[in-house]
Amino acid sequence: MPLDNEIIGFGVYTPREAARLIGSTPQRVLRWTRGSGPSSPLWTARYQFVEDSTEISFVDLVELRVVEALKAVGISIQAIRFAISVAQQKYGIERPLSSQGFRTDGGEILMEAVEGDGDFVSLSRKRPGQKVFRDIVLQSLKDLEYEGDFVARWRPHLHSKVVIDPARAFGDPLLDEYGISTSMLFNEYKSFNDIEYLSKIYEIPKNEVTAAIGFENALEEQAQVKDGQGII
Repeated sequence: MPLDNEIIGFGVYTPREAARLIGSTPQRVLRWTRGSGPSSPLWTARYQFVEDSTEISFVDLVELRVVEALKAVGISIQAIRFAISVAQQKYGIERPLSSQGFRTDGGEILMEAVEGDGDFVSLSRKRPGQKVFRDIVLQSLKDLEYEGDFVARWRPHLHSKVVIDPARAFGDPLLDEYGISTSMLFNEYKSFNDIEYLSKIYEIPKNEVTAAIGFENALEEQAQVKDGQGII
């Protein structure tokens, strides 16, 4: 694991934790951030310099989430790789896929990537135009908060009481108002099966406990769906 002074404020996630949060698989997380065989990683992950480390940062997590969303609509890794290159070289976006700049120009960047990727012809015929790609990007980034051009935190859609903030608890999902880990409450609930009891011992309203359980249940269901699809 990276040293404390390297992760404070940047978040840290194992491949399994990251996969659970973004609806992917640990294998994909590793392939896209560390490379596999002859394939290089899509970008240099924050902790890639640490020997034997496979953890990723919050920004890496957000960018993986975008890759997962693009893959889900049929955009090839080749096109995504090219889009990252275009964003860096033509638009000067240091961290493509997670920046405000990509949220603004992502449709145009992806169109350029489509033009350079023969594997994507079928989808470009089916869903032509920059607007489609802009909508994909906006959908992927809509529940993120930015400070300047940089992504600062993630407030998962439909889970308004939960925040994922690299500046708090190393990026562990928390109940925003109370700073309590949703996974901790979820595990406690599985042991006690009593929301009122947890509300009393943690001194938080029952609806906050329910919100934490609901968020974690959604992650569990998402993981089960992904497991059923395989890892490719």
